[in-house]
Amino acid sequence: EYGQLASVLAVFVPMVVYAAAIAGLGIYLSSALLIAYFMRRHGRYGWPASVVVSVAVPLVFYLVFERWFLVLLPKGPLERLLGL
Repeated sequence: EYGQLASVLAVFVPMVVYAAAIAGLGIYLSSALLIAYFMRRHGRYGWPASVVVSVAVPLVFYLVFERWFLVLLPKGPLERLLGL
């Protein structure tokens, strides 16, 4: 039914955009944008909470994967500019 399809597309389309954006923006910026989008759109959180969480989660992923486990993840122009 249409309502169910709309619910699936509301999650599927942003995930496809996220997967495509990783190649150009890198995983950290793409993840921050995706988290902020889902928090605002689907969770109806305010801007302060959305910004804090969408910055904190990729930062924790960076520290855990790149610094602790030494696993390199796809980087974009922002990470290269910051020297990460």
